[in-house]
Amino acid sequence: MEYRLIKSRRKTISISFDEKVNLVVKAPYWLDIERIDAFVEAKAEWIEATRVRLLNTRQKSLRKRPVLETGDVLPYLGYNRVLTVVREARSRIRVTVAGERIIMCVPYEADYEQKRAQLEKWYRKQAAEIFEKKGMQYAPIVGVEYHKIHIKDQKSRWGSCSGKGNLNFNWRLIMAPESVLDYVVIHELCHLIHMNHSPEFWNLVEKICPAYKEQKHWLKMNGETLYQF
Repeated sequence: MEYRLIKSRRKTISISFDEKVNLVVKAPYWLDIERIDAFVEAKAEWIEATRVRLLNTRQKSLRKRPVLETGDVLPYLGYNRVLTVVREARSRIRVTVAGERIIMCVPYEADYEQKRAQLEKWYRKQAAEIFEKKGMQYAPIVGVEYHKIHIKDQKSRWGSCSGKGNLNFNWRLIMAPESVLDYVVIHELCHLIHMNHSPEFWNLVEKICPAYKEQKHWLKMNGETLYQF
């Protein structure tokens, strides 16, 4: 199985996919290639299933992606907002949300990629603020402390946590209903106690988020819709 190998000072080995759905393996400097190959082979079934899902999602996203002009519908915290693009004499793109609309003020010559990049930057900023608030809200309830929160564009997961107590969240979750964000935050905070998906872990998640199965199901059924651009 072909993959791109990245070695660093990390302590563990991990598998992910890049933006073109190519397999990427990250491993410690000291780990030999035979053990890395064995690890990848052991995950072959999961890798193939995830690759197919991501490819399907990518293809659907390309077919359905908005052109980022006035009238496009963009999700934000579970609600569809109508995009309004205002072209004017300015040097930078500014994005704001007003009621049921997302307003994007752009230079006359702004193209799709410039608008997409700025829109993503705006979504990331909103995600950083909301996840920080939710982290502070739920950490005392779970009974844990975290180090930092990072906003990423993970291709195969919505959230993760590290052994150092850092929490990582996919910025695209800002498009999902807020109850889904609550579930993902609680999920990762509970991993600071149980670094697995044991019955004890799920019992803890359910204790804090009784409707977690509904939110988990929402992500399973609607997750691909968050990859619009």
